[in-house]
This record gives sequence, structure tokens and C-alpha cells, in this order.
Amino acid sequence: MFRRSSNPNLIVGIFLLIVLSLFLSPNFLPRFVSDIAPEIYSGIPCQWLRRADDRANHQSLLGRAVTNPFELSVNLGTFPQQGSDIWEIRITLRNNSLGTVPIVYDPAQVSIGDNGTSGMGLIFTPANALQGQYARNTDPQAFPETQIRLLGPRQSCIHVVEVPAGNVLVDPSLTSGSAQVKAYYRGVTRGTIVQSQGIIATPIYNDQGLWVGYTESNSIQVLTTPLQ
Repeated sequence: MFRRSSNPNLIVGIFLLIVLSLFLSPNFLPRFVSDIAPEIYSGIPCQWLRRADDRANHQSLLGRAVTNPFELSVNLGTFPQQGSDIWEIRITLRNNSLGTVPIVYDPAQVSIGDNGTSGMGLIFTPANALQGQYARNTDPQAFPETQIRLLGPRQSCIHVVEVPAGNVLVDPSLTSGSAQVKAYYRGVTRGTIVQSQGIIATPIYNDQGLWVGYTESNSIQVLTTPLQ
């Protein structure tokens, strides 16, 4: 006769060990899933992220305190072979912190090149004719809340840059097969809170809580022929 173990403490202990292992390495599960199935765990489109609302009074203290919460990666679609093709370049921005972090994001102003302004962009080496075609405006003193999105703890979002093949196939620096590209995110200012006119309550925060700094992905090679 075999006795079946029914010790509830053993089951609880195993469960707690699993939870503890995830807390000790909180990036393990997201990284593991994203490596084996990127189409499942690649993040939502950045334009679907929640928009900022009343940054004068609603911010994450953990998000304000982080030093460098972001991690970037870049993936290339198939290099265009004819003029009617569209070349897709996918940027993934991940918040590795435990706080909700605001990002400056306008889907129409993801830059190719770096003009020193706040937001997301791509940098090619060597520089090519695409640089400047997707330029970003100068940073305002206070960003409109329509241009601030909230990236939650351990959350990722993606932005896809679509480049017409006609702008690619005529550029030897891109068709040579030796070009490289990387993604970046830059924050220049924390953003100013603009107080409304009239009698209002004193704002809790005196800035928009935007992260200030620069981070970039690894560079990857621009392959001009499909992998066999």
C-alpha cells in the first residue's frame, strides 16, 4: 500500500518558493516568454497606452523615483525588393521598473535621426537620406497631455515605423548590406505644470514627472536579402 501525501504545508511551501523566485528575478518570465514567442509577448501598440490625465495631481511616486526604467529593442521587417513595398521597423519600449512611467509619444513624431528632443527614434549608421524625413518638433515647456502616455510596471509597447520602399532602394547606404540601426528614447525635461486661471487648489506636483535621460537598444545589421 502506498500512502498519498496530503500535507497542505508542502503545497503552500512550493507555491511560495515559486512566487519568491519570480520576485527575485522579476524580468525572468517576461524575457523568457518574449524570447520563445515574441508575437505573444511583444507589447501593445504605444498609441493604445493610457493617456496622461491631470499630471499636476496624478503621478506614480515609484515612477518619479526611477533612474533608468527603460529597455529598447529594434526588429526589422523584410527589406523591400520592389518600389511598391513597405519596409517595417519595429521599436519595442519596455518599462522594467515597478512604477508607472510617463513617456513622450506622438505616433507622427517618431524620429529617424536624433535632433536632441524628447521621444522615441531610430539612428542609422552610416547616416542616410531618411534622416530628417521624420523629424520631431522642438520640446515645449509643458507637453500636451495628449502627447504623454503611461507605461505601466513591467509593460512593453511597440511602435512600427513604415518606410516606403521608394525612399530606401535609391539609397546606397541602405542597400549596401553594411548599414546598422538602433532605437533610442530621450527625455530632455520633466515638463512644466501650467496652472489654470482662477481659484484652484495648489497642485501636488510642480512638474509633469517625465523621465530625463537617454537610453538606446543594441545595433542590428540591415540585411538586404531575406534569410534562407
